[in-house]
Amino acid sequence: MEEGQAKPPTYTQEPQDPPPQDDQAPPSYHESVPTDTASGAVPYRPFPAVMNGYYYMTGIKTFFLCGATRSDRLFIVELHTGFSRKPPLGLRPGILLRNGTNPKDPIIAAAGDESQWASRAYAFNSATYVFLPPLEPRASICEMDEETMRAVKSDDGSVAFMFSIEVGEKQQRERFEWVKLKKGDDEEAKSGGFKLVQVSNRHGRPRTSPEDEGPSSSRATTEERETLALLSWSSGLSKMTHAFSLQLKGSARSMGDRWALMVVITTLRLWQMNVQGRTSKVSIAVEGKLRGG
Repeated sequence: MEEGQAKPPTYTQEPQDPPPQDDQAPPSYHESVPTDTASGAVPYRPFPAVMNGYYYMTGIKTFFLCGATRSDRLFIVELHTGFSRKPPLGLRPGILLRNGTNPKDPIIAAAGDESQWASRAYAFNSATYVFLPPLEPRASICEMDEETMRAVKSDDGSVAFMFSIEVGEKQQRERFEWVKLKKGDDEEAKSGGFKLVQVSNRHGRPRTSPEDEGPSSSRATTEERETLALLSWSSGLSKMTHAFSLQLKGSARSMGDRWALMVVITTLRLWQMNVQGRTSKVSIAVEGKLRGG
């Protein structure tokens, strides 16, 4: 936590005195944030509707996830090489999201390669393991839930990355896709990026369902589906300090906090993979052939 900046309140407590106006947390995308102590998860501040990734003079291994402006720092993001072997990623290279702006703050989510050698010995492996706070009430906060995000073909043949996550008050498990946008595909993402759409509405299918790993089966085309989030890359000289912008849109307000955390950590992972050249159509096509797809 930066000197002079008030620590944000957790979900289970209120600050004794409100911080100065300039240091107050930005408004949540939700109109109100429910208190949830049953899950045993580490409390974290809610995510605003607009977020940006900014580089600072802190070395090449960290940057900040901010609100609408660069000065509005929310979370510190750390690149994990795997050499430290620290949990939850261990030997897997990937990315860590910490619960605040201090490098010593606890990790609330992480995403990394399928294995230690996935991106080193097998360059065309886009599979990502995602680690989130435990969903089950009796789970230890030290035991994070594992999810996966995998490359799939979208309805129009474009590159997409699919994941499943619990949504809403009933924590029903649904499937979503980050669909890749080329330059010029979207006015709000002129330099390219991804848009998030929902591709299932199964109302409570068990989390162990094999359909979680399958390709998109929705009848609706990508164009017909509502965009729930928009990830756009920076362009020009701004790329030197501004990595990306993320907007939560439309029905995202009803998806819940766990969904929002999954969106944020997969956003960070897509940024990392894009920098590594692992989200291109050619790379994904080669991966499919190598896997026999």
